[in-house]
Amino acid sequence: MINWNEIRSYFPVTKTFVYLNPAGGSPMPIQAVNEGKRFYDEMLTGGDSYWDEWLERMEQTRIKLADLINAEPVEVAFAQNTSHAMSIVASMLKNEGEVITMYDEFPSSTYPWLQNGVKLHFVNPVNGIYNLEDIERSINPHTRILVTSYVQYNTGFRQDLEALGILCKKKNLIFVINATQGMGSMPIDVRKFQADFLVFTGLKWTFAGYGVGGIYVNKKWFDKLNYPAAGWRSAKNPELMNNQVLDLKKNASEIELGCMNFPNIFALGGGLDLLKSLGQNAVFERIMELNNYIEKRFDEEKIPIASLRDKKYRSGITIVKADNAKEIVTKLYQKKIFVSARGEGIRVSVHIFNNFEDIDKLITELKPLI
Repeated sequence: MINWNEIRSYFPVTKTFVYLNPAGGSPMPIQAVNEGKRFYDEMLTGGDSYWDEWLERMEQTRIKLADLINAEPVEVAFAQNTSHAMSIVASMLKNEGEVITMYDEFPSSTYPWLQNGVKLHFVNPVNGIYNLEDIERSINPHTRILVTSYVQYNTGFRQDLEALGILCKKKNLIFVINATQGMGSMPIDVRKFQADFLVFTGLKWTFAGYGVGGIYVNKKWFDKLNYPAAGWRSAKNPELMNNQVLDLKKNASEIELGCMNFPNIFALGGGLDLLKSLGQNAVFERIMELNNYIEKRFDEEKIPIASLRDKKYRSGITIVKADNAKEIVTKLYQKKIFVSARGEGIRVSVHIFNNFEDIDKLITELKPLI
């Protein structure tokens, strides 16, 4: 039995904030912060003498990340953020064909393709739902790639990635997933989803802070595509420093061009350790438990919810209908309640550091404003 109060104690931010915004940026737990600080302490006392140890620690984090999504470590690489990772994917696939994607994707899902001159076709939701049939009808003879978020950032709608993976295989499409709003909050299995590429940022549900993200490249692509850039650590044996022979790794980590953002990679490792200790199913069940409480209490207090109620579409995000959302968000922040203005109103997101009292406090302050 998980003691959620103990888990909450790992997040000191909960002592000062009712923090309901991991969909924007999650606070970091002690485990993640300690791993990041450890790097700076080592730099303080030993400088670059820890280089080999840092490389080994980075590989251990790679293994943890691969384990989280059911990939092989060679299929996983670290990036700066979602936009960086998606830009790499778009650069590699820009000559493959046209893209279909969802109408309300975050720009990180679409700008890299537009910048590379790829034609995009947008699927419109029906009553907030992206139906598989509508997505299939949007496929034309020139369509080669499907790009979608696991969870839409301004509605909380959760895609059925397994069904989309089956569709992509049936239609011979390349399947690209923006997992930013799902990574760390719900189970992800790239094999079950039949994903070709997956990208995410560590800023949100995996507790790693700014400056680190990830990319998954299905190993079937290793010998089919050229990466858009190369650096000294793209080589099979970087320590040879052979500046005249381009002998590249031909795996996902080829995109790690040079010296990496060690502190945030290590912080990501600390966050992944916490998530693994709980289990992804337990994390998702806790988030859904909190969401069920949000729905129940909001209904009781007649606070309007814009998010879909069907559990198969639910995520860690709930949208409250409000016309003056930005003003309300500002007033709530003054009361030390942290939410965002998104979609049809106010985005409330919950994670393992939240509890029922957080939601009750939100309702107390939100109801008069609504």
